[in-house]
Amino acid sequence: MRTLGVLVLVAGLSQSLTSQMLNPSIDREDEPFCYFSKPTDEIGVMDGRQATLVSPEGFLYTGSGELMFFTGNPPTPINQRVKTLLKGYLPVVQYKFVRDDIEYSFSTFAATLDGNPEDALMNFVRIEVKNLSTNQRTAYCGAGIRYQGEANTTWGVADNRFGRPAKAKIVGNFEQAGVEFSRDWIYSFDKDALLRDSAIVYVFPTDPDPVRLMTLKTGYNEQQEVRASKLYVTPTTPVGIVNYALLLKPGEHRILDFKMPYISIPAGSADIDKLRKATYDDYLAKTVSFWETIVKNGVDITVPEDKVVNTFKASLVYDLIGRNKIDSFYVQKVNDFQYHSFWLRDASFIVRMYDLSGYHEIARQCLEFFGRWQQNDGNFVSQGGQYDGWGQTLWAYGQHYRITHDKQFAEAVYPSILRAFEWLRNARKSDPLRLVPVTSPGDNEDITGHVTGHNFWALVGLINAKAIAVGLGKNADATQFQREYDDLRESLMKQLKRITKVTKGYIPPGVENNGGQDWDNMSTLYPEILFDTDDRMVTATLDSTRAKYQEGLMTYGDGRWLHHYLTITNTESEVVRGSQQAAIEDLYALLVHTSATQAGFEYSILPWSTRDFMMNLSPHGWFAAQYRALVRNMLVREQGRELHLLSCLSPEWIKDGKSVSVHNAPTYFGTVSYDMVFSSGQTTLDIDAKWFDSPEKIILHLPWFMDVSSAISDGKTVRIRNATLALEAGTRTVVLHWSTRPDRVQLNYGTAVENYKKEYARRYKEFLETGKQVY
Repeated sequence: MRTLGVLVLVAGLSQSLTSQMLNPSIDREDEPFCYFSKPTDEIGVMDGRQATLVSPEGFLYTGSGELMFFTGNPPTPINQRVKTLLKGYLPVVQYKFVRDDIEYSFSTFAATLDGNPEDALMNFVRIEVKNLSTNQRTAYCGAGIRYQGEANTTWGVADNRFGRPAKAKIVGNFEQAGVEFSRDWIYSFDKDALLRDSAIVYVFPTDPDPVRLMTLKTGYNEQQEVRASKLYVTPTTPVGIVNYALLLKPGEHRILDFKMPYISIPAGSADIDKLRKATYDDYLAKTVSFWETIVKNGVDITVPEDKVVNTFKASLVYDLIGRNKIDSFYVQKVNDFQYHSFWLRDASFIVRMYDLSGYHEIARQCLEFFGRWQQNDGNFVSQGGQYDGWGQTLWAYGQHYRITHDKQFAEAVYPSILRAFEWLRNARKSDPLRLVPVTSPGDNEDITGHVTGHNFWALVGLINAKAIAVGLGKNADATQFQREYDDLRESLMKQLKRITKVTKGYIPPGVENNGGQDWDNMSTLYPEILFDTDDRMVTATLDSTRAKYQEGLMTYGDGRWLHHYLTITNTESEVVRGSQQAAIEDLYALLVHTSATQAGFEYSILPWSTRDFMMNLSPHGWFAAQYRALVRNMLVREQGRELHLLSCLSPEWIKDGKSVSVHNAPTYFGTVSYDMVFSSGQTTLDIDAKWFDSPEKIILHLPWFMDVSSAISDGKTVRIRNATLALEAGTRTVVLHWSTRPDRVQLNYGTAVENYKKEYARRYKEFLETGKQVY
């Protein structure tokens, strides 16, 4: 998802940052851990075209401007790095801090006034001010607007903000709503609102009545005459400030509610009266109810570790906010910031996550848009040269059918599958290696040649095309697809065996072995199992890429940057291979590198440096989808005609009185639910499955850190083989008698965070001792 131009630019930036570190004191013990030094957060609505960015400081950055908040006298802009979500996963961003014995608590969310996601987005902010001292105190609090923060000379916008107005090629040219800055704007105050050229920019409370200031330089403590005027300010100048002096008794608190439209509302609009009447409490209740209903309607996965579960839930919310309703289409994007566009790559993973999570209608709606990217020759391409979109589209189609068995959907997409098949067959005939043709994807692998991952994806696409053909009774087509799969695999394996003699088994990004970046050359066992799990090439590729890890994550750009979701490709392979401890260690490394609002990133962060993704803004939808799929696959997954349960459990989850549960999980075979309850020396697993196509067997995996003495399935003793139990599809109850191994490791999110902080502090100490400048 990076262009070569951006790669070169970021490379130049990162070279200048390699000698920078943060003071570890930014991670306070009284706050949840947030990996990012300058986190960005997103508030919005499902299917809306825009979303508001909550800046690293805690400001609201929209298409109209940036709503700032101030405390103190004279007013000082707030700067609160660590933020959380309501209930750990709802898109209500919260943060607080104490200044001069006054606690300031902020809470903000976004909604449309009538609930229609295609209507104008409005932001709601509540500031609760509380006197923590034993004496009467005056608390000073205020708000104001600026177009943007101080611009970074490289990016042209303030740090960690998206460019405005953002444009993206989706259906024709779709422009994200935004306004260009003008020095000639006329600013004025209405009774409860700041106006800019007679349009409402934000609404503020009038009880108590605030001091209104055109700029911070007109005075702080006395009412000034405020008249409509051109201020001729710069884009970074705060204007239209309201200041509140709140006299509070000990323990007393006051509430101030603000409202800010994403795009300023012009005079005469009916939305003005609606916005004024809209209350924070009413719209918060509607927002909470909407998202809680969405989450409850899908798969429910529960483990006794809040960070794991909250990130699972929040990831769904982030992806749904990233979905846009545009005309009659539902367009799945990565976020509404710098990735305000469509990629078959990202969208295929996100849509599959919806299917794995039980949101089949949402997935189907998104898949309808994929067809617009089929070229006249039959190939699926959303960005030039990226031929992996062929396989990713057919994979997404096939996964939807294999889970839903929706024949109406399969019939609708089948003609496009046949056209795509003809493209692949013709393209391979004209290629001297009989592979997916030479291309320059300009991204990911960053090579020109026969891209290994494009061929892996073609194999994955053929597997899923065949599944649809079989389901529709198109047996002759299914045979053709299988023959093409066999022929392509034979051609590819011939090249890989030749190359891996030189690379000691490692599969490179391109079959010419001409460098490039590790990407889908890592996809040997996921999203489909293309090799034997113990194949030497699989092992060597895992070992080689893991050797490039920093901070527990895969790196990108020849080791220059951490890459968050790329790591998950290897983690999924470890799940399939039964490398439980490696997969759980990866899980916690992934979680360590999220914000306190459960947001993941893509890349641009230098290892052991500033923890700043710069303009590669979070939350990242591809990470969100991959994370949800990973957790699901750890607990329930398909492998051929088998259903695998509990492939990976953390030692943190197996404690007396605790439980692990999966409810309403869609699979190829039907819906499965189970509850696993732990007690001293024993665990009981209750399974409730509704099959429409029973698996040949259920494979139950046993934790690597437990010694199992006996296993009883529905009253019968079951033999343990290779730390697994083979159960009949109709199994209802399994009882395990076990004990903890003496070498049981301590793995959990809290320990992973502390280990990271200790190592960072150690490196920081060395950093200071070298005399280098601290960031």
